[in-house]
Amino acid sequence: MPPRRSVMRIAFEGGTAGLLQTMHPAIGQGLINHSDFFDDPVDRVFRSLPGILGAVYSPQAGKTGMQVRDFHHEIKGTLPSGRRYHALEPATFWWAHATFQRMVDRLALYWDRHRLTEDEDARLYAEGCEWYRRYGVSTAPMPPDRAAFDREFMRVCDAVLEPNPASDHLIAVINRSAVPDMSTSPYLPSHPRLRPVADTLLPTLPVRAALAPPMRLVFFGGLPPSVRDRFGIRWTRSDQAGYRSIRHGIRLTWRYVPRPLQWHQTAAEGWHDRLGRLPRFGS
Repeated sequence: MPPRRSVMRIAFEGGTAGLLQTMHPAIGQGLINHSDFFDDPVDRVFRSLPGILGAVYSPQAGKTGMQVRDFHHEIKGTLPSGRRYHALEPATFWWAHATFQRMVDRLALYWDRHRLTEDEDARLYAEGCEWYRRYGVSTAPMPPDRAAFDREFMRVCDAVLEPNPASDHLIAVINRSAVPDMSTSPYLPSHPRLRPVADTLLPTLPVRAALAPPMRLVFFGGLPPSVRDRFGIRWTRSDQAGYRSIRHGIRLTWRYVPRPLQWHQTAAEGWHDRLGRLPRFGS
């Protein structure tokens, strides 16, 4: 990915990507059958980040991508409809990646001061396709260009996604008056210097309650409106205005965040291996 996309900003779109994944019948059922999703839906996201980012930034990115793929070999079973599912079925695996592709696209579009040129946008999509190839899964479902990707993404949203126990549970968690205690996850993507602060503050109810309203706006605000409607997610003009305000604030202030705090450890290690330092950017 271009260095301008400092990785910790994925927190503002990653939750939406995870929610879109749970809305897919096969992925939702896989979470029900093969994970502790109902006990700790947040940890699942944090636990996945090193491998997913490693497929982009690691010097052994191809090997890391195939390790991620191999974690999914035994995730299979039967849907309530009676149809069999498997996490490595190409269209299902592509959808999980497509939510990450869209995550990166939206970071560039809504959370960064730099406006992509047509060439940069095409390059961003091409790099996302290379990211997907590193998993060693069939590329048959992968759209050839940006326009085709946008069409296929919305087709899946409108024709494939459907409410299921996993998506219902995650939506209920997002609507709670306090967020889960994220400090309990050993995979919490916090800089080592900030981890003591996170361990002190995140378990407290006032902090978790204060984080709930903006988290709800960020998770639900990134969804296509048609998906919010189909899944019965309440979204008002006030919500939209609040969501836009959060995006505007991040666009204006992110450049003042110290560079070491802008990068997940996996990405930082990759850049140090390649450049010997973290990249500079002008956002």
